[in-house]
Amino acid sequence: MRWVRLGGLRFPSTFASLEILMMKTVMTLCVLSTVLSAALSFAAGDPPPDTTRVVIRGVDRVVDGWVRTDGTASFSEPTLSGHGRAWSAYDHILMRFDLSSVDAMRFARVRKAVLRLHVLQAKNPQRKVTQVAPAVTRWNTRATALSPLGDKTGWPQRAGFANIQYTMRKELQTGRVICKAGVVEFEITEVLARWLYHGMPNRGLMVSASPAIFGAPDQGSWSLLCAASEAKESLRPALIIDMEGQVPLPEEAEQRALALYPSAALAPVKDPYYMVYYNAGSRQQWRRLPTINMTTYSGQGVWLAPRGVANLSWAEGGPIDWLPTAESYTNYYTNVAKTNTVGFCGHESNLQGAQLDWLVDAFRAAERHFPQRFSAYYYRGEEKMSQAAGDGHIDLLIQEGYTSTHKQFPLRGYAIGIEGIKKRIDTARKFGAIERHVVMLGHICRPENYHPGHALTPEKIDALIGELRRYAPEMPGIGFYGVNGEQLAIACDRLARKHFVEPAPEVTILEPAFEATLTSPHVAVRAEATAKADRQVTVYRWFVDNRLVAETDNPDYVWDLRGERSGHHWITVHAVDDGFNRAATQIPVYVVRPRSGKP
Repeated sequence: MRWVRLGGLRFPSTFASLEILMMKTVMTLCVLSTVLSAALSFAAGDPPPDTTRVVIRGVDRVVDGWVRTDGTASFSEPTLSGHGRAWSAYDHILMRFDLSSVDAMRFARVRKAVLRLHVLQAKNPQRKVTQVAPAVTRWNTRATALSPLGDKTGWPQRAGFANIQYTMRKELQTGRVICKAGVVEFEITEVLARWLYHGMPNRGLMVSASPAIFGAPDQGSWSLLCAASEAKESLRPALIIDMEGQVPLPEEAEQRALALYPSAALAPVKDPYYMVYYNAGSRQQWRRLPTINMTTYSGQGVWLAPRGVANLSWAEGGPIDWLPTAESYTNYYTNVAKTNTVGFCGHESNLQGAQLDWLVDAFRAAERHFPQRFSAYYYRGEEKMSQAAGDGHIDLLIQEGYTSTHKQFPLRGYAIGIEGIKKRIDTARKFGAIERHVVMLGHICRPENYHPGHALTPEKIDALIGELRRYAPEMPGIGFYGVNGEQLAIACDRLARKHFVEPAPEVTILEPAFEATLTSPHVAVRAEATAKADRQVTVYRWFVDNRLVAETDNPDYVWDLRGERSGHHWITVHAVDDGFNRAATQIPVYVVRPRSGKP
């Protein structure tokens, strides 16, 4: 009998078919191994798709060396010393990469940047953290631990004392515990972004495991020796930068926006709530309603807008004989949007069935042609209108949710009560429109003008708003239908502030400064928000002029000025807490659009 050997075992030749099968299996495993190896190699260091990689290394593109607290230094040796010697001296490594080969203006951003060092020797019994941070001080190859230029100049001071450690920008610092020889990488993406796009001077990096040293103390002992740019090529320090994205263009700013609104001077940009009051009447009355920021069908619109109140123009709801077709509705609403620069509000509609689709399509067409116009609708619980708002075709549903009416109107059919209001709220929530929905309470009358036993008072309105805030805290405001109730209107304004504005977080824009002139390709916009009570800020909304440009869960946003036109702009930040309380702040800035050039 003939025998065959497979994997160290002997089989009879009758197992020939098994031999073939196993050989195929081995070949398949080899292929899979190769694919897996390639995948791991890709994950470890190959550039991701749709990126451009730039690698900077070598003596002609990198200046590096080390300085020691005993006064010695070297910028020409093939090694970089980062040792710590108790009671003796401590080392700091300095390196600066020439970024002229990075054409940052061709790309939107830095995807990732890594500093790669080859550690030749490491002994770290105390597990000291080696920190890497950009330097704030200009230095050269004559630098020492006492002077960045090797002369009478000094390193930065704190409390009157200078130290080389103080040149490290702590907010951009990253660290690793190094205990053995080999390749060590530090991700410094934010540092590169600051150098390439934010105008931060490239004064290099400092690498150190040492704290600020004065004299010759005992701050522990360790050994750290890395290859310098004078070492053989495979060991030299390298800065590996992956660039990605297309440069934004000013003419595409509106297309990039998450949403558009009429103006940064009006709600919902300047003010994150919709505080609606219908039929306030005279200018004298308006001056007594400082919290109200929106109205409809007012003859005071030209006067109100500069005071931060958006007046929405009339749009017929129907049915009406001069709008007999779907096309006529679409043309009419598009024209209303065209001719009213702030926006419009569709009057309550009695359209039914397919005709209600005409109205939805008309809102959709107006939004498509004039997305910056604000659109609202007097809502009575229609599912199709809720869905249109949930899909983003209507900016605000103003629910006619009256619990009391002027005695000239019958209670039945007009006053739906709190349960009727909640039912309409539920419909809006079902279609994802709850944050585009407010309830208009009313009527706001003089006491003698209510039906007997149904008068609204400040106490009742306070209770109603409180109940609605508990039932649907997501709703971004409240509304009131005024019918000559001037004194009660003042109470409505105060109660809107009490329930919405006063619980909201405090928010401030820390950077850039008020009226700053901005010139770098990227600008860091940084806010600070503090929620009240035991709540937490969960969402930040970022606006440039009338555009919502981002929503984040952190108080930072990077603004690419290459996508803006030069001139005056407004930056607005909304802070929203976990109870849906909203606050806003805004600052004016002047943009000088960057055009070209390398850092």
